[in-house]
Amino acid sequence: MNEEKTANPAVLGLLGYGVSTVLLSLANSGVFAVDGMVLVMGVFFGGLAQTLVALMLFRLGDTFGVTAFGGYSFLWLSFAFINIGAINGWWTVSAVAIGWYLILWMVFTIGLAAASVVAPRVLTIILVLTAVLLGSLGVGALTGNAAISLFGGFEGILTGALAIYLAFAFLINEMYGKAVLPIGAPLRA
Repeated sequence: MNEEKTANPAVLGLLGYGVSTVLLSLANSGVFAVDGMVLVMGVFFGGLAQTLVALMLFRLGDTFGVTAFGGYSFLWLSFAFINIGAINGWWTVSAVAIGWYLILWMVFTIGLAAASVVAPRVLTIILVLTAVLLGSLGVGALTGNAAISLFGGFEGILTGALAIYLAFAFLINEMYGKAVLPIGAPLRA
């Protein structure tokens, strides 16, 4: 019986998450302002690409992947539309509201991190770092503490870069048919 090989859509999803996170985190670090470029990246690579990945993973029966990539796709889409609406005066958004929005996404991420301990270790590390990122940005917004938000910006660059690494590790390891780039054994078997 011939089994048909399927592609690993997580590579695209991790790249969408990682590249978008690095770009926004550069803005959060003060390198440039959150502008149209960041928002468009959030809609397309952070949002729509991860939505497509979630749909592909649904077909493969990957509940974790659907939840993670589907959830983060909607984080990126909602983030972009919150900002697009605020910029265009369609609605106002308080710093307190943004803080709680980010804290709730941190809780979502903690759940994913707990579930991921049976996945490659680098994925668990990315999710723990993502929880720290969202928590620091959330607390920074709630308290008005720019130093905490700035920490979140720098920490987000590391988080996104690690997601990009994992995406290319999956891709390169598949292309070579062996472990070229390490992804770490799961924390729990």
